[in-house]
This record gives sequence, structure tokens and C-alpha cells, in this order.
Amino acid sequence: MSCKFCESLQDWSHIHEFNNRDIPKEEKTKHEYTVALVIHSWCPKYKTKRQAGRTVDYRNQGLGYKLNYCPECGRKIRG
Repeated sequence: MSCKFCESLQDWSHIHEFNNRDIPKEEKTKHEYTVALVIHSWCPKYKTKRQAGRTVDYRNQGLGYKLNYCPECGRKIRG
């Protein structure tokens, strides 16, 4: 049984394959999964309205680092 992260990654991979199904091989898009730090922030002072923000930090000069293992279950990610 896969974890939720691996299931989501597999879903995205199937979507990518589906979108490339009728495209000549030399024109198909490639994809690579990378790691980004996503920071969700909010202020609990506003109880009726959640004031929230999200920051995405891509390290390695904006390219991110290759995602080799699932952060949830530790399974090696094929890429």
C-alpha cells in the first residue's frame, strides 16, 4: 500500500503521460520532481477570518534539489 504522497506523485505522473500520449517523441515534455520548502503562515488573532500566506523557497539557485525519496514513507522515487 502506498502512502498519500506516493499516490499523489503517481497521479501526477499519469497526468503527464496522458498529456504526452499523442505527441511525437522528440516533442514530448520531460519532468523532474524537485524539493521545495513550502511555508504556510497565518495569524491566530483573526478568529473569524483566516489571514494566510504561502512562501515557496526553491534552493539551488531556484532549481530545487532532485526528489530521490518520499518524505512520508521513505520509498525511492524513480525518475
